[in-house]
Amino acid sequence: MKSIKAIGMLAGAMAFGFSLMGPVSPAQAASGGTTFHLVNQATGKCLQMNWEGEKITQAKCKNTKKQWWGHVGGQLYSEYNRAAWCMGHSGREKPVYTRSCSRAQNWAWTSLHNNAKTSIVSPQCSYLKVVGGTLKCGKRTGVGSQPGRKKMTWIVKY
Repeated sequence: MKSIKAIGMLAGAMAFGFSLMGPVSPAQAASGGTTFHLVNQATGKCLQMNWEGEKITQAKCKNTKKQWWGHVGGQLYSEYNRAAWCMGHSGREKPVYTRSCSRAQNWAWTSLHNNAKTSIVSPQCSYLKVVGGTLKCGKRTGVGSQPGRKKMTWIVKY
């Protein structure tokens, strides 16, 4: 019963997130595109892909294609190899990898507007988060204003 409730809550959150995705915002248009940095609120670092099949890491934010992300449907792709390499996972509490988009999972978020603070979730593994400096997908690390919440909060920067 507990897992059914959790699945229902996750599905509701995802539906809400998808309902908020709309046309390109003025901030996105002003930035000249729809790619963005995903900055972890706890570490202040950007997500960075390295190569297909390798773990996605965090690094000091720079203007490099390895740190620019975009979305097609529910997939997050790397600008380094536009819409060919996407964010994928191997299950709960495991690292997140760059994969061929044909093999990557879908993700959901509440907003991709500039400076939005959002959680990113996958129906298969749950929340995208930073644990001990490593990017993982798994259970929540906190809610509301709890300190662990920042580990799974991402700031969208255009």
